Amino acid sequence: MVNITSGLIDKKVKNMRFFLNYPKIEVDDEGEEIQQFAQEVNKSILNEVSIFEEVVIYTYCDEIIIGNINVISEYNVAFNRGNIVSIPMEFSQIIGLTDISNIYSYNYDFDLMKKITLEDIFKEDVDYEKIIQSYIMEEIYENYTSHITYDLYELMMESIYICEDPVFYFNGRDLVICISSFELTSQVCNLIEFTISFKKIKNILSDYALKNIFLY
Repeated sequence: MVNITSGLIDKKVKNMRFFLNYPKIEVDDEGEEIQQFAQEVNKSILNEVSIFEEVVIYTYCDEIIIGNINVISEYNVAFNRGNIVSIPMEFSQIIGLTDISNIYSYNYDFDLMKKITLEDIFKEDVDYEKIIQSYIMEEIYENYTSHITYDLYELMMESIYICEDPVFYFNGRDLVICISSFELTSQVCNLIEFTISFKKIKNILSDYALKNIFLY
């Protein structure tokens, strides 16, 4: 069993207010290798938080900004079952009315002591990058065109590119692809999530995903 508790960095540096929540993982297994793997995962998470904190301080330390900069991180335990976890974590810099955000995710199988990738979720012969890109383009067309200009829509469509290791998480019912908006266009600051139902892609899911991740 995987237990997840919260860590917190709460401090102020000049006019930068830090309130950084992050997950701390504990595994109910006395095996030395699994415990060591859990420690490495926790170290990786804390390292991401520290890098984010350092980048913000370096970026704004010498700038003259009226008011405070609120620097926040929040996480969500999307999946925790059978020693498998999926935890998206959002990092935000709020300056006035502007919210600049990006996201990381932590997908791990503690029984196998490995990070879960999209290659683990899809069958070996599936071009999952192309499939994901197709779903994202379809969702942008259906859900975003009424809220953005046509020029911005075209720019987003042209900019979509799914790399080999995109940020994603899963909740048992859906695969969620996360794109920090600056990856598409600088004209949008918030995060964008694209949800793909596991039911829709059941026939191309790997045996591993069907057995361990997909909740019927």
